[in-house]
Amino acid sequence: MNKHITLLSALFLLQLVVTGLLFSADSAMENTNVSQALVSMKQDELNKVQIIAENTELTLIKRNDRWRLEGYPKLPLAESKVAAVTDKLIRSQVTWPVTNTQSSHERFKVANDSFEKHIIYTDSSGERQALLLGKSPSFKQLYVRNSEQDEVFSIEFSAYQLSTEIDDWLDKTLLSVDGISQISHAAISLAKRDEKWQLVPPSTLGEQQTLDSENIQELVNQLTSLSVSGLANNTPKPVDKLIVHDDQGQEYIYSFASNEDSYFVKREDINQWFTLSKRKFDKLANLSLDKFISKVGIQEENSEEKVSE
Repeated sequence: MNKHITLLSALFLLQLVVTGLLFSADSAMENTNVSQALVSMKQDELNKVQIIAENTELTLIKRNDRWRLEGYPKLPLAESKVAAVTDKLIRSQVTWPVTNTQSSHERFKVANDSFEKHIIYTDSSGERQALLLGKSPSFKQLYVRNSEQDEVFSIEFSAYQLSTEIDDWLDKTLLSVDGISQISHAAISLAKRDEKWQLVPPSTLGEQQTLDSENIQELVNQLTSLSVSGLANNTPKPVDKLIVHDDQGQEYIYSFASNEDSYFVKREDINQWFTLSKRKFDKLANLSLDKFISKVGIQEENSEEKVSE
């Protein structure tokens, strides 16, 4: 009888020990799975981001609550590109590491001297934290490591979002103008009055001539949707000029240039030449009055054909 009681007591104690071990293991697992930030820096205090690749580097600087490229303080940037590195990446949360050994860093290409991209965040007090981004295990996934830690994590992010090419960061529509009310060129001057475009001196219409409203609207559309290709590497000699006013009276002066198979544009308020596609160049440069007028009879025939269609 005593032996039976002793056996039961031993089994009970064993059960308590096993239960305690399982509880401890579960607690440890839960603590391990708690998400943590890749970068422990307040986002609103961030004021500099360096993106370093193997042979190139690009730096973003925050001035007056606006992000700009270092060396190009007046050029607006694509908001989605900036947000990817100053918002999405810096706020990334991670849980379970892929590995936590120093020997694995080179294999995942997140070592201090072997990486795909090295991102250095600096806040307003000068404190710096760095991320090392490496290989891609799958679509839209990257291995990443905080430079102060050994753990390597996999996060949802794409390498193209961390380009070190200046052109990739530009707001390509920076030269576009909305609400255009006046267009002046050496060959033609136009003004919008009562929602209709009219010729203004010195431009005049001949007998049996009228304005081609469709071609004028096409010119306006080209200006309101103007998109550059990138920065020009040199300073070309301008060959044509176009002056535009918006409905607030603001004046914008465009200059155009070409060199063999390259085409360029600059707006006077932004002291920088940009590259432009040939198609857009042909639409905006070297304008002629003939393009925007038509004979009355011809326009009436075209209108009748559109109605019949």
